[in-house]
Parts: sequence; C-alpha cells; structure tokens
Amino acid sequence: MLKEKILNLFSILFDHYGPQGWWPGDTPLEVAVGAILTQNTNWQNVALAIERLKEAGLLTARALQDLPEVELAEYIRPAGYYNIKTRRLKNFLSLLFSSYGGDMAAMAAAPL
Repeated sequence: MLKEKILNLFSILFDHYGPQGWWPGDTPLEVAVGAILTQNTNWQNVALAIERLKEAGLLTARALQDLPEVELAEYIRPAGYYNIKTRRLKNFLSLLFSSYGGDMAAMAAAPL
C-alpha cells in the first residue's frame, strides 16, 4: 500500500517536473560508480576518481570487472576508503554480470 502511494507520488512529480538530471554522470554505469564512490567523501574527490577511470579507458562494466582489485583501488584512491569501495564496486559488478549480463539497461528494466 505504501509502496503504491510513493510510486504514485513520484509519478505525479515526474509528470509535472520531468527528469531533473540531478546526479552527474554521462552513463548509467558512471552514475552507479559515482553513487558507490561518494559514500563518506565529497563529490570533488569522487569526480577525480571517475576522471582517472575515464582517462584510462576503464569506465565500462567489462573493464572494471576485469581490472584487478589492487589496480582499481589505485584509480579510485582519491575517493577515500578505496579498499572498501573497491570491494563494493566489485560486488556491484558481480551482481550486474551474474544477473543482467553486464548490461545496465537490463538492470534498469528489471522490476523493483
């Protein structure tokens, strides 16, 4: 019951205001990575970590999945707590590949 009310309210607000684009990111994967990295740090440090991944051509699900944890930790070091966040990113990627074939669109299309 509450779930339906919240979804209805969201629908009303979305219909009225449209997409807000409040979370920075060029792709859904970048948004997910940013959401994981922003825990317990400021956005400027997260943006630096994401930029390092982009510059290295590593901001794809497959590249991140294939990257050894120790290397990933170095790329995301500016975001702080990099060892913990490396494990969290790897856990997210494991779910993405095991349940959605590494496809963010398939994940987005899945029922809540």
